[in-house]
Amino acid sequence: MEIFLSIALLVMVAAALPVFCGATWTALEHSRPMRLSRAGASWFFRESAANIIVVATIAIGWWPNSPTRKRKQRDIADTPSASRDRLPVLLVHGYGLNRGCFTFLQTYLHTRGYEWVWAINNRPNSSPIPVFAKRLGRAIEQLKAEAEADQVDIVAHSMGGVIAAYALKEFGYAPHVRRLVTVGTPWAGSKTHVFGFRREAIDIRPDGEIINALAGYTGDTVAIWSQSDHLVLPSKSGCPSHARCIEMPNLGHQEMLISARVFRCVADVLLAGGEEE
Repeated sequence: MEIFLSIALLVMVAAALPVFCGATWTALEHSRPMRLSRAGASWFFRESAANIIVVATIAIGWWPNSPTRKRKQRDIADTPSASRDRLPVLLVHGYGLNRGCFTFLQTYLHTRGYEWVWAINNRPNSSPIPVFAKRLGRAIEQLKAEAEADQVDIVAHSMGGVIAAYALKEFGYAPHVRRLVTVGTPWAGSKTHVFGFRREAIDIRPDGEIINALAGYTGDTVAIWSQSDHLVLPSKSGCPSHARCIEMPNLGHQEMLISARVFRCVADVLLAGGEEE
């Protein structure tokens, strides 16, 4: 029993320590004192718990998979557009994770009537972002072919948004994608790249070659972001000028992957895209 308690304590410390450090540098960015409050404590424990949950999902996403059509379900939200066809959705994960992190969002989108929702892995590990972007381009083509669709929608978390935008802008895949939805993506780079040990961390540094290449991107984009995102510094990097930005108050970086608020927002944004056509 003592061994299990010791392991549980180590897991909790490992999950909470980066959140505490993130809260510190976020407070420095906003020039506000760190004071104990109900909202702050709630954010800290929720983000720490999200760290544990999201890291645990890595175990179910190591191996690659192919796009699979799910049985069509009635939209649980029963929106006016429930009878409309949904475009296939491609999910792109961020730094250090894999497709397993989208387990909850993938399930939610199926309950909203989406038949084609495919989460991919960025491979090979520890590669420059252009390598991931080329692989994403091939995934776009594969999903279009399997679903027999003219376009797809992309939902990307964190660095995944940079990968997606680079594929659309630099490799010419913009005509194949109707809308890009980014969640906690550092469009202008993030100072936290200095803590990354993988090769791709270099490419999300502010004013780096990859980030500068995205400066002229003007595709149809919705950016979901939070000022409490401690891994996107400065936090405004999550809200690019060309995008329609939707702020999610008091949400941490990893919590966005398990938040019902974010899930509803993503589904509504994708449906709004369909209604505008």
